[in-house]
Amino acid sequence: MIAQEVKFDARRALADLGGERLHPRYARGPSEEMMASLRLERPTPDEVVDIHRVASEQIGGSLATLDEIRRVDALTDAALWALRRRGEVTGFLAPLALTLAGRDALVDGTFNAGAVEARWVARIGEPLAGFYCWSYAGRDQVTRGALVLALRTLIDRHFPDLPFFGRDTTAAGARIMSHLGFEAFNDTPHLYWRCQSVMTLVGEKMQ
Repeated sequence: MIAQEVKFDARRALADLGGERLHPRYARGPSEEMMASLRLERPTPDEVVDIHRVASEQIGGSLATLDEIRRVDALTDAALWALRRRGEVTGFLAPLALTLAGRDALVDGTFNAGAVEARWVARIGEPLAGFYCWSYAGRDQVTRGALVLALRTLIDRHFPDLPFFGRDTTAAGARIMSHLGFEAFNDTPHLYWRCQSVMTLVGEKMQ
């Protein structure tokens, strides 16, 4: 389980990070190259159906509809990334790039992951204020391990000064967030976050 103790003032730390900013890896070309190095590629239209099927099989519950997934992906051209094994989609990662409005909506609890507003997400090449781990799932242990490694690399290596957010909507997701070093975001219910530069600084102060 994720520890509930708040070890620092997350709101103040988030404010210190600032607002939206351009990032060289969130751009047409560099983004695809970065994700390809993590074995992730943009899905074809038919593979979006496969991604929805994987999510339904592995996550279940109340999920965004196939039409909603397509709509949100079209907002950014960078929301869905497929992992293939032997030519078949076995898993996916869906990190949503957030505008400042999207980041604020997460923090104040008004962000609806099943009906994402266009003003909450940043198109590729635009300034962004963080990421929301919208969803991810894999059909087998090898795929799931690759996805966790990819997410860790994105958070800690490629975007160390941007916050990543997630929600503990499933027990498995909560365990993964704990494994990745996510912390509870103050008093916002079910919201967790990690920013490598912030967590490193906090860890140094606690030593």
